[in-house]
Amino acid sequence: MIGSGARFGKDVIAHSVDSPCPGRPETENALGGAAPSILVVEDERIVALDLKVILKRLGYVLAGVTASGTEAVDLCDALRPDLVLMDIFLKGDMDGVDAACVIQSECDVPVIFLTSHTDQVTLQRAKRTAPYGYVLKPVDENWLRTAVEVAIFKHRTEQKLKRSEQRYRHLFSGMLNAFLLLELSPCDACADGRGALRILEANPSFERMTGLCRSEVIDRALTEVFPGIEPFWLDTLGETARSGRSVRFENSLADCDMFFLAQAYSPQSGQVAVVLEDVTERKSGEERLRYQSFHDALTGLPNRALCLDRIARAIERARRRSNYLYALLFLDIDRFRLVNDSLGHLFGDELLKRVGERLRHEVPQLDTVARVGGDEFVLLVEEIAASADALHIVKAVRERFRTPFVIAKRQFYVTASMGVVLGPADYERPEELMQNAAIAMNEARKSGWGRVRVFEWSMRQRAERVMDLETNLRLALDHREFILHYQPIFDLKTLAPCGVEALVRWRRPTGELVPPDEFIPAAEQSGLIIPLGAMVLAEACRAMGRLRRGGLGGNPFFMSVNLSARQFTQPELVKQVVRTLRDERMAPGDLKLEITESVLMEHPESAMLKLRGLREFGVGIGIDDFGTGYSSLAYLQRFPIDTLKVDRGFVSGMDEYGNRVIVRSIIGLAHSLGCDVVAEGIETESQLRDLAGLGCDLGQGFFYARPMDEAALTSFLGKEEGARGETL
Repeated sequence: MIGSGARFGKDVIAHSVDSPCPGRPETENALGGAAPSILVVEDERIVALDLKVILKRLGYVLAGVTASGTEAVDLCDALRPDLVLMDIFLKGDMDGVDAACVIQSECDVPVIFLTSHTDQVTLQRAKRTAPYGYVLKPVDENWLRTAVEVAIFKHRTEQKLKRSEQRYRHLFSGMLNAFLLLELSPCDACADGRGALRILEANPSFERMTGLCRSEVIDRALTEVFPGIEPFWLDTLGETARSGRSVRFENSLADCDMFFLAQAYSPQSGQVAVVLEDVTERKSGEERLRYQSFHDALTGLPNRALCLDRIARAIERARRRSNYLYALLFLDIDRFRLVNDSLGHLFGDELLKRVGERLRHEVPQLDTVARVGGDEFVLLVEEIAASADALHIVKAVRERFRTPFVIAKRQFYVTASMGVVLGPADYERPEELMQNAAIAMNEARKSGWGRVRVFEWSMRQRAERVMDLETNLRLALDHREFILHYQPIFDLKTLAPCGVEALVRWRRPTGELVPPDEFIPAAEQSGLIIPLGAMVLAEACRAMGRLRRGGLGGNPFFMSVNLSARQFTQPELVKQVVRTLRDERMAPGDLKLEITESVLMEHPESAMLKLRGLREFGVGIGIDDFGTGYSSLAYLQRFPIDTLKVDRGFVSGMDEYGNRVIVRSIIGLAHSLGCDVVAEGIETESQLRDLAGLGCDLGQGFFYARPMDEAALTSFLGKEEGARGETL
């Protein structure tokens, strides 16, 4: 097997690109026209070579061969083959199923899966991509030819049908007047013999005029949709459906102030089509209030309440009809807060209006686009033929967002993260379905801006674990379950302790100690890192006071405390630190605050002001994990920094020449800037000797002392002081 990223047949790919029409030489085949070009994605060299020979013998054009799902996506975007033969099991970050999802949604290229696995788990997972076929390995030439011809013919037919449907929908959706298509069916319960008129179709203008959405009225009786409808309408429309004669009249549709001019005709026996023109000069106050209660005031789109109602109706229809498919897309604009903060809320409001308009244009007019939050939109797509239809809409939305927005003569680009839930599924409440779509959106955002993820139940389980952790974190703060441990920092020349680093631990009621790497990320994400960081700083300062009053006395010694990214970005950071030091009566020179270099470089000018304020008060500044992030030396020499801390990864790997050079360079850079150097993660005597030989000033690690509680620290410092006294 070849690992992810390997490519077979580079000469074939180069030949395809250099041909007059990439991937489409003037060769005829059974489908007519140019011979289809095929991209092979297979990580078994023998199978790939065999496929190349077979495809050439069958008269197809080989667009290329690759063993990587990621590279397959890139090649599809560049070469636009007619078909992809995709191995399901590929090594690397993206297997065949994931690659097929992206290729079909972004490139609209049909995929046939190559597999030697026929187990139900594999096939069910592959089925969600709506593949155009399966070919078992080892590949049978005749079976492959049949599968390819059927898949390409099916895809071309679907494209023609979609173009035809799009033309019809544009005409239908573009009508200024409302349109209803009704079917007359005998109804034994109707004593008057009129029969029941069932709504078959409605257009967007009907939605705008009546405030009802298509999904609310389709397949329902006219009398059910308009309980107060006048008998005149039922008599007139029923007679038109039976007789086939056209009729024109003006009347109120129901017991309200809306008046319509109607044109009714029968397209076929038993049906009646009605074109409605609203001739009401203005809507009544009651109707206006109803509209406002179910629509967003800014964009005019359905609001959260109306969206949830329509989702509930979709869930109900899915229960009644076994073949009913729908999809819910949850979209959130990336970095929208930055737009509001930098350009103002009026600009942000205008952007939301434009986003709503674009979504409305790209989503089928009879489906739902709603604004359910500040910059959150939901797209409910109903009665889709297959799950792939929802992915086509995702692709259309992403394409539309690639066009820049122009507001107030300013042009800028916007991306959006999207989560998709494919129905039907066993949902009881519409809120649950919307929540799952939001969870998928958040998963998409974790991997970068403008990404899309289809919901899987494992995502919800992870989200619930995070939510439980956040809830427990809040309770732990209230119940004072967080404690501090302290790891001594020592002089590499004398091995005397000269400071400690405060490390937070979570001690559960059971006595279990939870390490910080399990709860700090959740605290950062939820914002709880702010009160937690304030607690750590205050407790560390109190502990330092107790150490001073104990055996430490006035000896040089410092307390090092880490500041998270969110803590450092607080506007009142300097005031908070000063207030804490004064409240705890701690000398500023005894405190050293550690910040990562990436935090400093994100907003260097703002960071400069805060660091200068802290230094002017007497607080020491250290850069934690130096060398693992990005630093600008031009800024670094301007920052008021006292200490650079070498990351433990470099220290543990000092046996390697490259790491040793990095450590030596950091020590030299720090000393040239007038800073001292702390090496963390010292675990062996060899590392200690090497660091001392390179001129490193301070160190910490298990070789010298593990993190310990305050009582153990007091005992440790006493023993060290006693040992030095005996030596003297």
